[in-house]
Amino acid sequence: MMQVAKWWLMTVALMVYVIVPLVFAEPLFLREIWFDEARQRHVNVKLAFPRSGPSKDAMPVLLFSAPQGWRWGGQRDSYEYLADEMVNQGIAMVIMSHYDITETQGTPEKFADIYPGILTGSRHDHAVDRYEDGRFVLRELTRRNGQSLPGWPKLEMETIAVGGHSAGVLTALHLCGLPVRDLADETYAAQSDPRIQAFVIFGYPMEYRGPRRGDLKRVRGVAGLHVVGSQDHPIYRNTSYRYIGGAPQYWLVAKGGHDVGDRGSRDLVREVTSRFLRAYLFKDASARNFMNSGKFEDPSGDLQQYRTKLVERWWHVDQRDFVAWVRDVLPWGKWLHNFSVSYHGGQKVKE
Repeated sequence: MMQVAKWWLMTVALMVYVIVPLVFAEPLFLREIWFDEARQRHVNVKLAFPRSGPSKDAMPVLLFSAPQGWRWGGQRDSYEYLADEMVNQGIAMVIMSHYDITETQGTPEKFADIYPGILTGSRHDHAVDRYEDGRFVLRELTRRNGQSLPGWPKLEMETIAVGGHSAGVLTALHLCGLPVRDLADETYAAQSDPRIQAFVIFGYPMEYRGPRRGDLKRVRGVAGLHVVGSQDHPIYRNTSYRYIGGAPQYWLVAKGGHDVGDRGSRDLVREVTSRFLRAYLFKDASARNFMNSGKFEDPSGDLQQYRTKLVERWWHVDQRDFVAWVRDVLPWGKWLHNFSVSYHGGQKVKE
């Protein structure tokens, strides 16, 4: 009898500590390709929802722009570590992967051979296409939210965060009001979505490859978390943190390279991101105080630098602002810009 009772208790324990977490904690991933009829363009989306099914409370949404171009188009699985954390925090995560046929192609690769039947529209403008992908996905999420689809929770489409990695950083910021410039350097759009409460960006572009400072100042009133790897030249990637204002901004340097979080400092990035989004999507005062204090658990020593910038009138100025002025105003400024970009490219090859 004692043996039977012991076996029964062990079975219950196994269900509680192993089977239940697998069923209810891990997110349910739905992989779909949506079609924007107006632009004749497909968008690859991966949706992370609770496996346990719809909850009583509507879930805010994190719309995340992946950096992969046409070679991957959403085939590579990334950001699951972040999606898992978001779902556990009560946030639905939607990952966009963008088809981009303007990306450099290697011989004999052909887009049509890799993605038969996939349409990419007629514009073929990287920045504009990705921005419109984001707007389309938000519209489609709103439309599908009212249809009670299988596996879909109720989404709170008035409470949204956006995020991005590498090229996806600019897509996220464009949705927050950063002017979208087309191939001719003309302003295509410059408006923010009032539903967006916060943004999380990983690996902002290098100093001389990023948007103009004046454009960055157009992003106002949206809280931001700026994450960069310690081996990814962080001192040259903090322009967005320095120039975006009107709402609290947070700067995190963690051990790792350009793919920090996915391959490096994963636990730290998960914790900081979840606390940040709880602070600004759920209006959690304790989470906001925690973000302002920066007292994160870091047993592995992954935290390299952490700064906070509350709402202020002036941006942070350093010596690179003088260099930018030289670039834009003096006759030989363009030469300096091109030389700096070439020099950095050579340094990356050496590394």
